[in-house]
Amino acid sequence: MTRLHRVIAAAALIALATGCSPSTAQPSPVTPISSNAPRPVAAESGFIVLGDFGAGTPEQTQVAKQMRVWAGRHRVDAIVTTGDNVYPDGSPDLYDRVLRKPYERLGVPMWATLGNHDVVGGHAAEELAFLKLLRPPTAKIIPGAQLLFMDANDVSPAQTRWLDDTLSAPGPALRIVVFHQPAWSCSYHGSTPAVDKMWVPIFERHRVALVLNGHDHNYQRYVSGKGVSYVVTGGGGAGLYPLKSGCAGQPKRAAAFKRHHFVGVEIAGGKLTLTAVDASGRVFDQVVLSR
Repeated sequence: MTRLHRVIAAAALIALATGCSPSTAQPSPVTPISSNAPRPVAAESGFIVLGDFGAGTPEQTQVAKQMRVWAGRHRVDAIVTTGDNVYPDGSPDLYDRVLRKPYERLGVPMWATLGNHDVVGGHAAEELAFLKLLRPPTAKIIPGAQLLFMDANDVSPAQTRWLDDTLSAPGPALRIVVFHQPAWSCSYHGSTPAVDKMWVPIFERHRVALVLNGHDHNYQRYVSGKGVSYVVTGGGGAGLYPLKSGCAGQPKRAAAFKRHHFVGVEIAGGKLTLTAVDASGRVFDQVVLSR
């Protein structure tokens, strides 16, 4: 059965989300996270996603604050990053300030992938050791889903074989793949040719539920013809990038926002609910995915 995509934000919000011009992505009457909001259905598992965050900016602090608000009302088993965790060069001197302190009150592990800023200074191994993680590619299992962490700084044949083999093996219906340089993006960096050539056909053939990327500092959500969702979430704290329109050869872009944000992911009953929340606590995109 093909994967169902049901956008449950208001109609006016969706009309805004599908616009590609950054000048149209203005605040709209959307749902705030508040103590008065109804509690969601209990999730089997959940995590928070953010990317391009470790810059020590006020925006990083504000996004981290809203992550704590979210965690007070939703299940959070881990923080998942889409890379560029420590600016500008992954220096170990900055780990405590930008990698640990903003998120330690959440009390959950950080499962990180590596961005270009994490590896440029030669500190990738130190950063992974600090987070007690193995070098990608690696996999994590949570109730109802499997997360696959890749390193798109080097789209190698070895990683490609591992990806295909892992997705071919038995596992949960919901598979989520995480790496930095985006499969699809219409912004400053744009799509990543090596990823599009080597990995996207594997995602499509196995019909993974969700691909999470960063690199472009904004929020974009794409849906392929086979129902694979691709999300760029690079608004965790670093300066934002403008959105573009009219990028050829891409699947449908269902949402595009130039905002600092994080993404909450909740899994229950074989369905995955993805909620994008900005630095002021407003929900600006939400979608439910199922097999």
